[in-house]
Amino acid sequence: MKFIRYSLLMAVALVGLNACNPLKTDLVIDPNFPSVGSVTNNATKGQLDALAVGQFSLARNGLSSYLQVVGTIGKELFNFNTTESRWMTELNGLRPIDNSAFYNRATTDFGLPIRQANIVIASLNSTNSVTDQQKNGYRGMANTFKGLAYLYMLNAQGSNGVRLSVEDPFKPSKAATYAESLTGIAKILDDGASQLDQAGASFAFPVPAGFNGFNTPATFKQFNRAIALRVAIYQADWAKAATLLSQTFYSASGSLTAGPQYTFSPTPPDFANPLINTATIRIVGIQKMWDEIEAGDKRIAKVRVLADPATYSSGVTYTTKYIQNMYTSGTDPVPIIRNEELILIAAEIAAQQNNVAEATRNINIIRTAAGLPAYAGATTKDALVNAILKERMYSLFYEGHRWVDMRRYNKLGEIALPVSTMKVLERLEKPVAEVNWDLQNP
Repeated sequence: MKFIRYSLLMAVALVGLNACNPLKTDLVIDPNFPSVGSVTNNATKGQLDALAVGQFSLARNGLSSYLQVVGTIGKELFNFNTTESRWMTELNGLRPIDNSAFYNRATTDFGLPIRQANIVIASLNSTNSVTDQQKNGYRGMANTFKGLAYLYMLNAQGSNGVRLSVEDPFKPSKAATYAESLTGIAKILDDGASQLDQAGASFAFPVPAGFNGFNTPATFKQFNRAIALRVAIYQADWAKAATLLSQTFYSASGSLTAGPQYTFSPTPPDFANPLINTATIRIVGIQKMWDEIEAGDKRIAKVRVLADPATYSSGVTYTTKYIQNMYTSGTDPVPIIRNEELILIAAEIAAQQNNVAEATRNINIIRTAAGLPAYAGATTKDALVNAILKERMYSLFYEGHRWVDMRRYNKLGEIALPVSTMKVLERLEKPVAEVNWDLQNP
């Protein structure tokens, strides 16, 4: 898929821009890699299918950086990296954040799937190789992944917001506010859902095995609505969230692991699961968090107890006996969103709407599955929300939620500090390429 890979190298221009002024460079088709021009001018069905496959593949872009960065900032895990101490120092507030450092990929890497989605959509606007109904399938898929990528990007940037219009990478919009960014992301996802409604009974392109059960326009829309549901709870729009919940794949009696997954293969041109522990990277659990898990909680299996505790001592010293046990093979799939998360969102919606019975019912679905007794705590709104946040901490470990959850409830100050001098950052800084762009294009 050489042409797909190049089409992504253009990415969101802000990702690839440096201190030079891009306005001095003409936007032309690279004669060595003419792929973007060829697919935006009467693309064949084969080219459209290849773009769709590329969209699924690039949706995984930034996964390891994002999950490990937000997990570190939220103090749910640490990356004991033998070659890079900034995982433990800068991301924990012990040194100033560097907006040109490797960890900014938690923002910038999502420019690639956004750019890919824009190419898919642009290609569909100038081809007759597929029917209008089939075009809606491609568009709905692309907008779903575009919205998801923007949401990851916004989670990392927080109050900095994101640029919602980058279709012309040399004329991007200014960054929207956080609230405006959520509204814009919701619209992208809503557009995708409407397009999926008009896409017929099946997709015209191949869908990866990780999307079995979500490989038709109707079932893929359930995935789309699940991501839109995340946006709604970030907006604290509980009425909208309640409406969206019924449009997802939420099931009180279904498997907690149900949901679309990213799949991997160590065999080129694919790549192995990037979340596994390696000789130089060990993803460890926070000692206090796992020491305090309730007795008998089956979620303890998400970590493994080391025979000899691991200690990190470059720039800061920290010791823990827990190491992640969720991903042990290069072929292990990674969930995008699971029924377990949807059940906990259902509990949160009910708590916010003062429906104690429904909130506790959903909490207890999770607790029963974890081998725990029914919830017996207070049933005020605040108490239920705190109980749900605790369940989410263990149920959604290493899935990128703890920091965002505590931030949206203004509880960052309640996150326990593994080392007393550490801090919890509110957001990452705006990447240097974006800062330079704004300086050159006021």
